[in-house]
Amino acid sequence: MRERILEKAYELIQRYGLRGFTMDDVAGELGISKKTIYKFFDSKHQLISQLVDSIIEVEKRTFKEAMSRHSTWQEKFEAMLTVYTPEDIPFRLVDELYRYYPKEKVKIEKMAEFRREIFYPLIQEGQAMGKIRLDFNPDIIVSMIHNLFMTPADSKLLESQDITVKQLFEQMKNLFFYGILNHGEDKDNE
Repeated sequence: MRERILEKAYELIQRYGLRGFTMDDVAGELGISKKTIYKFFDSKHQLISQLVDSIIEVEKRTFKEAMSRHSTWQEKFEAMLTVYTPEDIPFRLVDELYRYYPKEKVKIEKMAEFRREIFYPLIQEGQAMGKIRLDFNPDIIVSMIHNLFMTPADSKLLESQDITVKQLFEQMKNLFFYGILNHGEDKDNE
């Protein structure tokens, strides 16, 4: 029952936001009483906290699985850029979480250290292999990747361009990984 409550709360949060969903909504959607919910969660805040913990654990597992699934450096690097942020979490929820749930924000920020522990050696390996330029500091590269992928996107931009968060991240990954220059461009077009 605990997992069903968490799943339904997550669904409702995506629909109504962190502050917009209620325990009544969760109970009504599941056909249970609020009393049943309170057997598992002391408060709405505790339910949100448990959801954040679950999302963090899924992200950690996803990172580790992505590393173990790939054998070449480039595959691992590209996988890390691809799995950097869960695609189904709207940025408005991250903003709302940061604004109204500061303890949960701290948990999210601690994920940056976990990501760094995975990415930093991968960057160093890429430099040792000649895949990444040596004149770039690995700390700066990791910081830029983190900032690039964790900076909330302007939802108005997404709506006006009719693109999804997943499409935005794919573009950002390609921009970071391949740059904006066409390396095969014909010199006659200069």
